[in-house]
Amino acid sequence: MPIETKTLSLMKIVQSRVFKLVLMLLPFLTLATASAQSSIQVTISSVICPIYVAVNTGIFILGLTLMILGGALYAAAHIMPAQSKGSIQGYGMSMIIGGVIGVIIAELAPYILGLLTSTSSSTISSYC
Repeated sequence: MPIETKTLSLMKIVQSRVFKLVLMLLPFLTLATASAQSSIQVTISSVICPIYVAVNTGIFILGLTLMILGGALYAAAHIMPAQSKGSIQGYGMSMIIGGVIGVIIAELAPYILGLLTSTSSSTISSYC
């Protein structure tokens, strides 16, 4: 008998949390009406433009900086003693790979944000 009461109390807790979650999300569901669709699209564009600008400038510059510093670190590792040479080369190679990934993200950002706003990448560039 005690197992059933524990199960029932657990079900009540889950049901109350789900109910609270539904109540919290209810105002957001009203934002998606057809009459407010154009204002929501303008709001989405105003939120996405700063993200686009930050990604296009900051991550691109950070990626290039990582590639340059990683290359310098990798080259400097060749004149180091054998004990630290391998680890420093690993750090340099990791920085180079991180920089390449950063540049790829910066270059793909217009296309990804274009998919989010259901426009082409050229129109996102013209928005911001």
